[in-house]
Amino acid sequence: MQLYFFDLHWGDEHFVDEDGIIHFDEGSALYYGQRIADRIGRDTDYGSLKVEVFSSNRRLLATIFPSIGRGGEQRALLGRRQVGAPLHAAA
Repeated sequence: MQLYFFDLHWGDEHFVDEDGIIHFDEGSALYYGQRIADRIGRDTDYGSLKVEVFSSNRRLLATIFPSIGRGGEQRALLGRRQVGAPLHAAA
């Protein structure tokens, strides 16, 4: 088990994970980072959100962006909010 850190960036904002979370291995930490990006990405600007995953010694392992499927989901939901507008107009 090892400690991993997950820093968040979007737009001009940067939030440093000072506590970290323990995971079994890098694969588990990277999967968790993708879940963070996808969940937060539902409520933020997809174009600028990213999650940086660091090892316990703060070595950068990966920079993760929200899945493209989440971006499509967000565009579909935004299209529904525009009453009378066709869905393809929201994309």
